[in-house]
Amino acid sequence: MKLSDSEIIFTKCGPKHICDILSLQEKAFEHLEDASLLRRNSKEMLEDCLCEPHYTIGAFYQDKMIGFAIIYDGGNSEENLGRDLGIDNSKLKEVINMKLVIVDPEFRGNGLQRKMTSRLEDIARSRGKKIICATVSENNNYSFNNLLALGYEHKTTKIKYGNLKRRVYCKLL
Repeated sequence: MKLSDSEIIFTKCGPKHICDILSLQEKAFEHLEDASLLRRNSKEMLEDCLCEPHYTIGAFYQDKMIGFAIIYDGGNSEENLGRDLGIDNSKLKEVINMKLVIVDPEFRGNGLQRKMTSRLEDIARSRGKKIICATVSENNNYSFNNLLALGYEHKTTKIKYGNLKRRVYCKLL
């Protein structure tokens, strides 16, 4: 469904949005030809992403969530994608992950992935982050083309999340 910009409301998500987020994640998986294109996150992980220092943004149309995106502050943990780029431990605090972006299949074509990503980049900058990283399946053309259009660069390819081959992208903020 094609929408005008004025019909889409972007807002910070909190714990009250967990059911919408889980439902949208499952809907996305139902529409995938290849489930390895996307990383399924547990309810607990997604609940964690709704709390500081992480940030989840939702896109809403007529009070219905039609997309969400998450930046994840991995700190010095193994989740910080800066580690995959060889960034020194003392600089990892300047790195944030674009963890997940999901758009309701019915609302694709409205630029929601790019719009939410851009908003989260602004939030990351306001928090003093200098680098934003993301992983994308090497077969997910739509997502990596969006990242390239937003100025991200492919830096390396790694085996992540069990045994999934992922391209690691980053962008200086």
